[in-house]
Amino acid sequence: MTCKEVEQMIMPYINDELTDKQLGPFLEHINACKNCYEELEIYYTIYAGLSQLDGENEGRDMHNILQEALHASEQRVRGRVFFNLYYLASQVLAMAALVAIIVMEILKI
Repeated sequence: MTCKEVEQMIMPYINDELTDKQLGPFLEHINACKNCYEELEIYYTIYAGLSQLDGENEGRDMHNILQEALHASEQRVRGRVFFNLYYLASQVLAMAALVAIIVMEILKI
């Protein structure tokens, strides 16, 4: 993922609008690219500052809030990966059981 692509995804990330498919590569890039992380931090600080004007997150450290949000997003991606692996494994086991039943039926004949 390029820096330009990540920059276009910053506001959707802040607004929690990225899909799980978009979120993984976005987080990988943010964790690897200092410039994009700083860009995210600037946008996040501005957004959070505006929220403070509305009385939300008053007096909180924006850097820590961003770190918590990134950590929660990473957990979401890991959870989705685990779910997909679990789903795939259950499908493989179901197919194996079906094949075993068919083979047993054929051998009865």
